[in-house]
Amino acid sequence: MMRFICILMLSGCCVYSHADTDAYIKLFDHHGKHPRVVSVTFPGNANTLDMYNSIYGHGAVIENPWVAFRIYMDNRQSLDLYVKQKPQMELDVTGFYTTPEQLAGGYGCDVLWAGKSIAAGSFRGWQDNAPVTIDTVSARTQTVLSSSCVEVVDREWVYNGHKINMLQKYSVKEDSRDLWVEITLEGHEDTDLFCTGIQKLEIDNTGFIRQHGVAASWGKNVPDKSYPDMVEQVGLSIFIDTEYIVDVVEDELNYIFVVRPDRNGKIRYKVRAAGDREKDGFKSAQQWFDAIEK
Repeated sequence: MMRFICILMLSGCCVYSHADTDAYIKLFDHHGKHPRVVSVTFPGNANTLDMYNSIYGHGAVIENPWVAFRIYMDNRQSLDLYVKQKPQMELDVTGFYTTPEQLAGGYGCDVLWAGKSIAAGSFRGWQDNAPVTIDTVSARTQTVLSSSCVEVVDREWVYNGHKINMLQKYSVKEDSRDLWVEITLEGHEDTDLFCTGIQKLEIDNTGFIRQHGVAASWGKNVPDKSYPDMVEQVGLSIFIDTEYIVDVVEDELNYIFVVRPDRNGKIRYKVRAAGDREKDGFKSAQQWFDAIEK
């Protein structure tokens, strides 16, 4: 039987709510209440799909007025993207699952189909010249630290034959569309490599990756395969300091930075995203790339 530990928190509790940022974990329940929790931990042998489906939205959600991200509660820990039509706080209402009525009323929606890609700045291992997920751990935890910060902990990740404790922090600010990421690794070896990056969009993708630590993509995709006519145009980008970069790789699905932590076991980067769903936002690849490279 699947088991997990959680600490309940009332959705109205102001300590995890702010006018212009919000972060939450909600449990899935058949009564549609989806109560907020502060933290959830699964044992390492929990079924991946059970973990994924037990959380409403499939993982922790963090938002600011322009965008929202969710971090999947599974071995991928992918970063998925939600873009708004106008700057406002709305994820506590839509929960990433915008209805047609809400969409018509000016709400945003999920705009990204991550699939097997590295999505919007997800952090992965790097083995045999390819990204690898965080498969073997003793426990996985997601915690809401504040209205603007979420923490993900992977205990005793078995990687290259030894165990690594990994802590990931994801944070947003009320005055920027960026997502800040800080990875802290303990128990890694000098030869261990990791990776992050951004995906190529599945339709009409255009993009680039630079040696100095910038990558961007722009294109179209269908985020919900149940609605094939709902095509979203999306811009993704990532910024990472050259001190972490070991190699720059482009494969069929992704623009990838192969990275190594600094002497303190840390890797820091930020992700920026947009979509032409935004009323006053970016409407072309050229506009997006100009903003990224200026």
